[in-house]
Amino acid sequence: MGPNSTQFVASQAASSAGAHAERKEILKLAMRELLQHNGIPESWLSADLLRTSSARREQGIHVRLLVRHWDPRLLLHGVALEQDFLRRLIALDPGAAEWLMGFSWQFTLPDLSACPDLPPPASWTAPVVQAPAAAADAPPTTTAGDIIEGPVVIPQTQDEVRADLERLLALRDDDLKRHGPGEDGFAATRPVGI
Repeated sequence: MGPNSTQFVASQAASSAGAHAERKEILKLAMRELLQHNGIPESWLSADLLRTSSARREQGIHVRLLVRHWDPRLLLHGVALEQDFLRRLIALDPGAAEWLMGFSWQFTLPDLSACPDLPPPASWTAPVVQAPAAAADAPPTTTAGDIIEGPVVIPQTQDEVRADLERLLALRDDDLKRHGPGEDGFAATRPVGI
């Protein structure tokens, strides 16, 4: 039988199916290690493994990461998660770079009420304000002139409050000395007799 016979194609398809099944198992293991090593609950993130083909490459697998639980840290660290996944995958199969076609993300959340609404349009191009060191895990925030964030209380010590009050009283006293009563052309108010 020649190389184009049905038997050759069937055996090639069988070996291709076996390689595909093996790759899927390697991807599942890499995903499990990623979640366990980084402390992410398994119910938060999973993966769909999709068979793909390309004219330039052999048949491969595309990984679609499924976000099943809303936590903004997953988005904030999404690129790092992909890189860690890829690093683990290549450690398990050094040839993975040849058959891994890429990543995509999909939100499959059971409850969308925890997700934030879109911010005002100006916030996308506003400069990013760095959070204090204590809140390093929080995502960066932006500021824009047309965003009202609510009342802000700046804590002050008693000495700072006393110094501010004394400064304001001194300014008022100076103003009264400069613009004493009667200098503005008005007489003191008197009650009118009935």
